[in-house]
Amino acid sequence: MALLDSFKANKAISVVLAHNQVSASELKNAVVKIKSIGESTIPKLISAIADSSNNKPLENLLLNFIDNQTLPYYIDALADEDKTIVTHVMHLLSKSQKYDPNRLIQLFEDPEIHKNVLVQILNSHKESLNSDKLFQALEKVDKNIRILIFKVLEGIVQETMVPKLLAYADSKDPNTRLHIARLLAKFSIEQVRDKLLQLLKDKHNEIRLAALDGLGKMKIPVSAREICPALKDPNLTVQTRAIETLVKIEDPDIVRYLVEILQDESEYIRRAAVEVLNEVADPSSIKDLLHAMRDQDWWVKVRAADALGSIGGPKVVEAVLELLNNEDDFFRRTAVEILNSIKDERAIDYLINALNDKDWWVRERAADALAKLGSDRAIPALLKMLDEQPESAKIAIRALTDIGNTDAIAPLISKLQESDLSLKKHIIEALGELSDHQHSKNIESALNQVLETDDEDIRQIASATLDTIIAKNRFMANRTSDTDSRSAVNSGGEKTAISQQQPLAGTAIQQIDPAMLKPGMIMSDRYEIIKHIGKGAFGFVILVKDKMVNEEIILKFLNPQMATDESVIQRFIYELRYTRKITHPNVIRIYDFLTFGKSYAISMEYFDSHSLSYEVKNKLTNDIKRNIKIIIDICNGLNIAHKVKVVHRDIKPANILVDKNNIVKIVDFGLAAAASQGDARITKSGILVGTPTYMAPEQVRGRKIDTRTDIYSLGIVMYEMFTGRPPFKEKDHMATLFKHVEGNPTPAREMNSKIDEELNNIIMHAIHVDPTQRYQHIDELARDLKTLSDKDIY
Repeated sequence: MALLDSFKANKAISVVLAHNQVSASELKNAVVKIKSIGESTIPKLISAIADSSNNKPLENLLLNFIDNQTLPYYIDALADEDKTIVTHVMHLLSKSQKYDPNRLIQLFEDPEIHKNVLVQILNSHKESLNSDKLFQALEKVDKNIRILIFKVLEGIVQETMVPKLLAYADSKDPNTRLHIARLLAKFSIEQVRDKLLQLLKDKHNEIRLAALDGLGKMKIPVSAREICPALKDPNLTVQTRAIETLVKIEDPDIVRYLVEILQDESEYIRRAAVEVLNEVADPSSIKDLLHAMRDQDWWVKVRAADALGSIGGPKVVEAVLELLNNEDDFFRRTAVEILNSIKDERAIDYLINALNDKDWWVRERAADALAKLGSDRAIPALLKMLDEQPESAKIAIRALTDIGNTDAIAPLISKLQESDLSLKKHIIEALGELSDHQHSKNIESALNQVLETDDEDIRQIASATLDTIIAKNRFMANRTSDTDSRSAVNSGGEKTAISQQQPLAGTAIQQIDPAMLKPGMIMSDRYEIIKHIGKGAFGFVILVKDKMVNEEIILKFLNPQMATDESVIQRFIYELRYTRKITHPNVIRIYDFLTFGKSYAISMEYFDSHSLSYEVKNKLTNDIKRNIKIIIDICNGLNIAHKVKVVHRDIKPANILVDKNNIVKIVDFGLAAAASQGDARITKSGILVGTPTYMAPEQVRGRKIDTRTDIYSLGIVMYEMFTGRPPFKEKDHMATLFKHVEGNPTPAREMNSKIDEELNNIIMHAIHVDPTQRYQHIDELARDLKTLSDKDIY
């Protein structure tokens, strides 16, 4: 710029900068002068704009000068250190339509240019941008700048660009793949659908989410088959998006692809499948789903039914209720299984009708479901079952007991007088469960009449139930007097029954926390704490010294938090009554049932030893001959118990003790009482009756328990001792239980080549899935083992 022009330009610019202080004619002349001088004034105008915000004449001059030829001046300004200048120039370039914005694309390569500013300018000229130039720029910049170019492409992307986008979909850079997925999601064409399905397997969560979003927007068919695996995604957000996508695509064949998902071992994955069904299900689709699972293993069907029942929504419930009237036994059985997991009062009438189903399984499980619902409306129908065949009557009694309505007591007492022996047992136990203070006299009177019967077993059950009722009444009376006792203790009227070193007389204990008992403490002036032995299913096991007889014994305490559960108190009472009958060198002797205020314990023999589980865990069972001797001793102990009709129900290595002299004793006949209370797998307190790894199939299925149950469990123990692992040990308890019911264990000989055919046959005979095909008596097993041992093969 010539010196004179520069002077004139500066003077004119000063007028424009003072536009509010000069006349209109002066401003006009100054603008004309600047325009006449031309583009050489642009740098001065850009510099001036930093100090003159909202100066319309100045902005209009700069806007007027913009074209392809003057663009470099503005590009230089975009690299200015003054952010105010950069911002003003950005607005000018975004507003102007007199230049080619594609000339700016190359600036993505310029390290001096603010890239976010560049993106805003280009986004203002979407209609004029050349996508080819943008794709060319992608090849020349690093991955961070590439993301910004993708943001520009988002505003101009068209279907014609899909081939170029697909070329970047396999980029090694995850951010590139992510933005490509988002761009592709705008188009409903086959190539895009296929690529998005491929991206569902990407290891990055955000990319899988973007792919699912795109698939959910597709206007063309998308197969649920490809998306269902995403329900197994470890990322819960992806899993949730997969559920939403499956609902959106409306694939009519979706149900058949959900079958595999419903079979999965993970509860969360099965729940995801049901979430989809909650949105898309109808009676026809649920029927198709169950039909597709018809030939699956039974535990797979149970898992699926449990999932459908646990979180099935209104559509699922309605579909299942309709299937309860289906002619096919399979659908009715499956429907009633699902309803056992649903707490929906709409099911009550359907289940009541199902009590008359021709299929015994449907009748039984309908009664179970009604019991879980606790519906008093079911009582008349259940009472009606009492007059039908004995098997149905037993089902009804169990359900009435679980519902717990005392209206059932009078009909049960009436039925007690006319029933056969097999039904009397169940009625007696039900009356024991239903008994309360108001009805206890009538029940006691009915049971006293039963004591006059000729059958010894029935008399024993009636006697035990009477004891339980009396104990229950005493227990409730103690709870009622709790406030008075606490008041007496707080006022100093009584002393604690637990002392340090010196026992105290005149005691009253509220409740003992066994965990707080320390060595040296004395309870009830008699039991001195020596040490804690461990903790079992019911509570703490503590070694004490009985000062009265100067002998060390074990006290097995009921957990303090369980002490208010009447069913558990009953179990302890039963345990004492049954197991005190067992006296044998291979069985831990039970002494007494003790009450310490509101706390309860069983006293038993102390045996200084270790458990067989310790030996198994530490691989100390390699001596086959010694193993056989241990099993024979266990058989001898069980034989005595079985002769007095006590079933252990929880034979496992942890309940078998061995001392340094190889003396063997069976401990914890605590589950034996449950055998006379029914065949439920779980008590009201949620205690699993038995251990999954060692449970017999009939235990798992809630069928009749007898001495052959112990034989099966001991067979599993043998298998583990001789091979180093149990035949069934799955990832979760439920899967293990299902394996027991299925059977088909690998022969022990295949797991340990040192086992001969004869020993293998003994083990496999003991663990046969069918009780009728096992050893029928424990002494038969002992005899075969003794014969083998005498051959001196090992």
